[in-house]
Amino acid sequence: MNSLDHKTLDDLFESFMLIGRGEYVTVYDVKGNITRYSPAAAKLLGFPEYITYGDYNWSDYIHPEDRHRYEVVMADLIDGNSRSYDISYRVLLKDGSYAATRNIGAVIRDEDNKPAFIGGIMLNEGLVDNTDPITVLRNQYGFFEDLSAAIELKKCCSILLIGVSKMSIINETHGYDYGNRVLQYLGWTLQEKFSLDGMVYRMDGAKFAFLSENLQPEEISERYEKIRRSMLSGISVDNGKQILVLNGGMINYDGHSAIDEHTIYSCLCLAYHNSKSRRNGKLVNYDGAFGRDKKRAIELINDVRTSIVMECEGFSLRYQPIFSAVDEKIVAVETLLCWKNEKYGEVSPNEYIPAIERDFLFEELGYWIFYRAMTDGLKFIEKNPDFLVTVNIAPAQIRDEFLIDELVKLSRRLNFPLKNLCFELTAHCRQIVPEILQAAVFELKKLGVKCLIDDFGGGAASIDFLQILQPEYIKPEKKYILGIEKNPGNRCIVQHLTKMASELGTSVCIKGVESENICSIVKEFPIECLQGNFYSEPMFIDELMEKYFND
Repeated sequence: MNSLDHKTLDDLFESFMLIGRGEYVTVYDVKGNITRYSPAAAKLLGFPEYITYGDYNWSDYIHPEDRHRYEVVMADLIDGNSRSYDISYRVLLKDGSYAATRNIGAVIRDEDNKPAFIGGIMLNEGLVDNTDPITVLRNQYGFFEDLSAAIELKKCCSILLIGVSKMSIINETHGYDYGNRVLQYLGWTLQEKFSLDGMVYRMDGAKFAFLSENLQPEEISERYEKIRRSMLSGISVDNGKQILVLNGGMINYDGHSAIDEHTIYSCLCLAYHNSKSRRNGKLVNYDGAFGRDKKRAIELINDVRTSIVMECEGFSLRYQPIFSAVDEKIVAVETLLCWKNEKYGEVSPNEYIPAIERDFLFEELGYWIFYRAMTDGLKFIEKNPDFLVTVNIAPAQIRDEFLIDELVKLSRRLNFPLKNLCFELTAHCRQIVPEILQAAVFELKKLGVKCLIDDFGGGAASIDFLQILQPEYIKPEKKYILGIEKNPGNRCIVQHLTKMASELGTSVCIKGVESENICSIVKEFPIECLQGNFYSEPMFIDELMEKYFND
């Protein structure tokens, strides 16, 4: 940094110090890539007063759950899309604890109207409180703190996650004060039944956790079932009776696996979800997946999470071609995620996506997939302006408040036309509240993004979704296609689905075309395109371009 730039930085810093009354002030020189901190802020964080980025990465000092939001806001500021900011996040202090901070500031632009400096004030709202004010139990910050300590000390422990179904309906019907009294009652009940053998925590929303180093899984399961049944009988609230439907997931840590607390929680959430969606609230103990033992399955999730943190290292995309049913020319591709490392080789997404989808890191992986698919998609569009790139989207992404803004930014940055993007709604997406799903899909449609309902005709897919979402495409469930040669019933089902969709203005893509005979049968129906290994297996971008677009 030259002396003139240094003087400008210091002058601006002194101005912000006057505004901030000498407290926690920061000024970032965008061009010089250097930040000056007030003495109070430097002391609190354990930083020198001047920091050159490269020596320090500020994102590393922000709590992982808050990091993505910070990076989105900062990118907007540096790109010139925003002039000011007001964001709260937890920051790592010199003593190793986290403090909740509110950060307010503005951008100062140069003569070319580009961001030159970003100055602001950090309001320290105090160390993160580990007590939930409603139930007076330790909260989720305390939970992760205690679980991390147990892992570091290599202690065997069992972790239970309990939640109330349809708590939002209770709040809407009776009010939040009533809902809080319901949560208080449940929290006190759990504390009464479990506190002598471990710690009970109030987690986010209507969830509670229990961490024990003493009880065996069988004992926890027995107590959980008694509590679940008693809640189904109803609890007394405000001179009335309220029935509570509970769900529960459990995981057992062996004290030896090299994993972190967030990996354990991701697996725990998967077990909880299975209890809620498949077991009518009966306790589900996480037991690994797909032939791997539980210990290996948890370690796998941990390594996948590490890969995501390392800028999605080890991840790649393959594309399965989709062909016109009329002339059998390639018209689209489905984007398929791959992950590979030296320890496991190539691992199917089915082994880690169900757990990762409920992890806060999934947002980062999701945006990486969008970026890579849209970057590669430009090569297809150059050859065919109407070419479509389809990407599977998860429930967490549908609910993400930044989804629309991020897609628009990516589209502008890459010059990718969003009319060439199609989102495939998985079965999990169709479990979202219909009004929320419909609103998200319609916002995407306004951008030109197309919608496809995958696995139509099975599970949560129904005729209602055709009317509510008005998708451009459906893909009938693959099992109907694979059995269509020998099972007349399958043929009737596919014929009915394709005719119905066609009459409602929705195009049909048939996946699972594995033989010439299947191809001949499905071409009798009103369909638009075909996909399956009879035509082409998934392949990497270079292979696909060489095979189908080499002029």
